Amino acid sequence: MSARLDRRVTFERQGAGRNALNEPTGDWVGIATLWAARTDLSETERAAAGQIGAVRATRFTLRRTALAEGLTRTLGPADRLRAEGLIWNITGVTERGPWIDVSAVSNGRKEEA
Repeated sequence: MSARLDRRVTFERQGAGRNALNEPTGDWVGIATLWAARTDLSETERAAAGQIGAVRATRFTLRRTALAEGLTRTLGPADRLRAEGLIWNITGVTERGPWIDVSAVSNGRKEEA
């Protein structure tokens, strides 16, 4: 089975910079833009602290290339990706034959101000 790589995804990492509370303050910097296939896994609503929010889990599939392999070896939960105007938090990376699967979740937020 061949994945249809029809989406552009940009992987981002937060730049250096910390405030007085040692929280990251640097801007998000794009580290690679690649073609990917998207498979939606689930959508759920969570009620927490009196608020209801939607969470979407998705898997982005990349073709295994030297660039993709090098990138995914360094990806972690502090990184994110941007696809179709949404910000996705990376939850896991799995190699599967000629493919690399990047699991991510989004709460539907768009570009940050």
